[in-house]
Amino acid sequence: MLGQAKQLPGQIVPFTRNGPKPRTHTNLPHRQIDQFPPPQIFYGLIDRCLKTPPMGLQESRLAPPETIALWLPHDSAHGPASAFIDDHEFCHIHPLPEGSIHLTLPPAVARRAIEFGWAEPHTLTVTGFMAKTLVMVYAPRDDEEADVVWNLIMASFHFASGH
Repeated sequence: MLGQAKQLPGQIVPFTRNGPKPRTHTNLPHRQIDQFPPPQIFYGLIDRCLKTPPMGLQESRLAPPETIALWLPHDSAHGPASAFIDDHEFCHIHPLPEGSIHLTLPPAVARRAIEFGWAEPHTLTVTGFMAKTLVMVYAPRDDEEADVVWNLIMASFHFASGH
């Protein structure tokens, strides 16, 4: 069961991710290719998103079919341009079996997520095609990891909201 995320005040990424990082494609599409999430963990994250207004869910225009995009309505999307992937989409979650997440984060949070092993820069940021705020967050493997990933999704949501 997913509960409140365990974190210290002001710390979105409270500890280092256990184990080796998942293998990922270095070309497009930028995808995670092992360490997939259990379905109940994946659907738990989707359920949290559904319960977080004004966050909306739709199919992503920039990712493979069935990828769930998180977006904000125009009157809630007050973040900088670097807080969005496409239009008002700030995050998308790849379908099972993969479950990895592309999202935007404020630069300091993105650096911490990468440093603590929760994320890596998106391939398109290396080429300069996308802002360095875009990262791939690895799919959570258990409830504790799902709490950290949820913190990262919420950091992206707040970044896109302008908070």
